[in-house]
Amino acid sequence: MPHRIRRAGRAVLLLGAAFAAMPAVAQEASIIADQGSGSTPAETAGGSAEAGAGEDILVTARRRTEKSQDVPIAINAFGAAQIESTRTYNLRDLQQLTPSLVVTNTNPRNTSINIRGLGNNVAVYNDGLEPAVGVYLDGVYLARPGQTVFDLADLERIEVLRGPQGTLFGKNTSAGAVVVTTKQPTFDFEGGGDVSIGNYDFRQLHAYISGPLTDTLAARLFVSKTDRDGFTLNRFDGRYGQSFHDLNLRGQLLYKPTDRLTLRIIGDWGWQSSFTASSILLGAIRSYANGTNFVNNYYDRAARLGYTPVPADPRLRTTDVDADPRYRMNQHGLNVTTDLDLGAATLTSVTAYRAWNWYPHNDGDSTSLDAGADFHQSNEQKQVSQELRVASNGDRRVDYVAGLYYLYQSIEAEAVNLYGIRAADWFLPPTTNATVGAAALNGYNVVSHSRPVTDSYAAFAQTVWHVVPGVDLTTGLRYTYETKSGYFDQGATGASLVALTPAQQAAAQTIRSRYGIANYYQAETKAGRLSGQATLSWKVAEPLLTYVTYARGNKFGGLNLANITTTGQFAANPVIRPETIDSYEAGAKTTWSGGRVTANIAAFWTDVKDYQTTIVDIERNGVSFFTNAAKVRTRGFEADLRAAPTRWLSLYASGTYDDARYISYANAPCPIEITGQAICNLSGRPLPGVSKWAASTGGEVRAPLGLTGAHDTEMYLGSDYSYRSATNTSASLSRYSAIPSYDLINIRFGIRTLDGLFDIQFWGRNITDSTYFLSRGAANTGAITGTLGDPRTYGVTLRTKF
Repeated sequence: MPHRIRRAGRAVLLLGAAFAAMPAVAQEASIIADQGSGSTPAETAGGSAEAGAGEDILVTARRRTEKSQDVPIAINAFGAAQIESTRTYNLRDLQQLTPSLVVTNTNPRNTSINIRGLGNNVAVYNDGLEPAVGVYLDGVYLARPGQTVFDLADLERIEVLRGPQGTLFGKNTSAGAVVVTTKQPTFDFEGGGDVSIGNYDFRQLHAYISGPLTDTLAARLFVSKTDRDGFTLNRFDGRYGQSFHDLNLRGQLLYKPTDRLTLRIIGDWGWQSSFTASSILLGAIRSYANGTNFVNNYYDRAARLGYTPVPADPRLRTTDVDADPRYRMNQHGLNVTTDLDLGAATLTSVTAYRAWNWYPHNDGDSTSLDAGADFHQSNEQKQVSQELRVASNGDRRVDYVAGLYYLYQSIEAEAVNLYGIRAADWFLPPTTNATVGAAALNGYNVVSHSRPVTDSYAAFAQTVWHVVPGVDLTTGLRYTYETKSGYFDQGATGASLVALTPAQQAAAQTIRSRYGIANYYQAETKAGRLSGQATLSWKVAEPLLTYVTYARGNKFGGLNLANITTTGQFAANPVIRPETIDSYEAGAKTTWSGGRVTANIAAFWTDVKDYQTTIVDIERNGVSFFTNAAKVRTRGFEADLRAAPTRWLSLYASGTYDDARYISYANAPCPIEITGQAICNLSGRPLPGVSKWAASTGGEVRAPLGLTGAHDTEMYLGSDYSYRSATNTSASLSRYSAIPSYDLINIRFGIRTLDGLFDIQFWGRNITDSTYFLSRGAANTGAITGTLGDPRTYGVTLRTKF
């Protein structure tokens, strides 16, 4: 069976490649107007900087071009003008406009993307596991969250689809999808871009040029370059961490030999580097929750080694590390999208290759002592995908979309734990024999390699039955069969133990076994899952669309390729089963005052079975490992308002309430502040990484200034406000991982011409200089640390187009 499916997947890939090479054949075809193409770009309903505020944006959430207010799906859609004016150039900034979206980014590899409380487990990052929020770039699934961290610009739109999207988007979209669409080449010559400077020596350039090469061939070239110094002082060498350097190139060709055929080729390359910062010291645990002394805590170790920690004050943004923490990252990809209008339907092929490489270097002890010289995990990822899709055109009783999909992914990973010359002094208890400890751990190097390989195959179909005028029934099914195989291979080297006595050698080996010794195992899993949805929508009147939806989604299983024991009495199973998601939603979309006001609401209830998280197995001697354990439920409501009451004013507001909880999680790991207890029951407790309340609001006011030369000019002032209530970033819900609520305010003001000839914008982000956390937690040493969000930044941008 697997061999036949693999051959079928290769056949789909070859068929898609052959279809992409059909332009010469199609030139003989007659010309028919293009309708319903999945790659047709959306145009905003106006050109103001607040496009989307009271204006409907065209989206492709159902693989055909439709107005967002006509689609019975909870969507936040943002056009190019709003993306640029609010300086939303990455997903972390996007969440300030979309409360239901949560993006946690402590480093690019450890990026968590959640919608409605579900997505990546914020406490676990594992190459053998899958996300539950899919990110798509020009129709191509980005298989690793780190691929989404590069600068996003020269965009047509961004769509945030909330709730399971498994029928049409498929691969791991059980919580939702983020759909990013870049601007296409044009057959009219155009160009433009922007230049920005700001504090922390911020410099940014975006530039594009587009136009025809022949009557049937157009090209577009885009480049972005961003540099920024850091804002976290490293006391050890005086450098500032959290610097940022990003370079991206994107080239496109658009071939339209007839009105029936469109061939779009996109090639992109990106590079990024940073001198990173260790987490900020916030204090240390000195006693457990029951009052028992926390023996050998962080401050005890520091005093014993004569080390003076940095002040535990997050406002100082100061660290002290000696390992030159840094990362460099690159990615590249090729996308060939072909649309062929057959008259009654449009046939679409999306063939893509992508690669993403991640090379970090981290300090393993978060001090300037040479204890943890280098702790890191690097990745080299490759993926190939092919989708073939057919979508009906025109008005008919039943609209349909159907297709086939294949994805291959390989991730080669290397994990290194290199211990320095003071490792024993720092990591081991003071009662350890100094000679034994030094021989066992100083200079000890644990290196592991792993490689999960995924083959995913799917077939899908969705129909929209127009039952009677105004009433539609949307149904869809998708069957996915996925295989995943991989290995974990760990080795260790260290100082010779021959000079020790036999008893000392045994003690040293015991120490080494706690920090990593040789370990090898292989694992594989395969599963087929059916997902789908049914939506009944009723357009009560022209301004009111109501709908109810049931959807079944799956977050596929994976392999826990980590240093776990897979043989013997305490063996753990490295295979993680899929999650099953049942989602129920009801909503209404309303449009008023001739489209000047839109108000949408949605209520949702989602049940998750076999939630993937960490458990403690008392039958395996209290071993903690990642597996399927809990039942989870999220429920809540969302509201979105967009208004443009006059030409000179636009407003928006969005809010979400999300009650996300463990329903059954009896064998959870206890938080670090609990001692003398093997497991804790977290049933009924909140899910980590989910704020119960989140909101964003803002707007822009404009005033005409008359003509500048021959160009109408206006002055504008805009602001954006976002709020998130308290949350937690550890699976055990430790009190030391609690993140307080916070809010952020961004402002902008400037002068621009209505035709885009120039736009001079002064901007500020986090203008109140709020100190807020992206993550918090306590290490085994008792050190309480946190990763801070950006401080106040400000600057000026000059934007132009011609």
